[in-house]
Amino acid sequence: MTTPTTSTLTPNLRLHKAPHARPEWEIHCARHMDVADVKELFCKLHSFNAALDPRFALSDQWEAHFSIAMQRALCADDAICFIAREIGSDLPCGFALAAVHHDSDMWRYHDWVEVEALYVEEDHRGSGLAGILLNRACEWAESIGQLIVQLYVTGSNERAIRFYRHSGFRVTQEIMRKVLA
Repeated sequence: MTTPTTSTLTPNLRLHKAPHARPEWEIHCARHMDVADVKELFCKLHSFNAALDPRFALSDQWEAHFSIAMQRALCADDAICFIAREIGSDLPCGFALAAVHHDSDMWRYHDWVEVEALYVEEDHRGSGLAGILLNRACEWAESIGQLIVQLYVTGSNERAIRFYRHSGFRVTQEIMRKVLA
């Protein structure tokens, strides 16, 4: 499997919700110069998720793991990160991080693309940006021969669940938790 060049993926997209409603944005594959902005968006995503469920709080070592994930997305064939930036201001307004996940060889089907993170700034929610970022991740998965895309969503994040269902995702497994003491 090889990572397609940017030109083989959907070209950079310039979109907006409605005329005069929002600044346009451009989506591109993340570069080294984008890592700090992706990191800031990633922190916002996990602050939001931890507010929904404290068990999703980032660990004390999260930055080292984030660096490894971003290095993989920037340099490896089996991961990718897209970032959206407002045209004009160049402010980051969303990102998607996806990678090939390899499960145990005990299972017949043991690899797929996992959307590891997807986040859109509050001002851009409802604009279609999340759907475009998700579609870019799915296009990338298909381009490397992976026909299954999975993700985790916090069970109480009803807006995200509606979004993913609307995008064609279906529940295939549920994670159940029992807290002991």
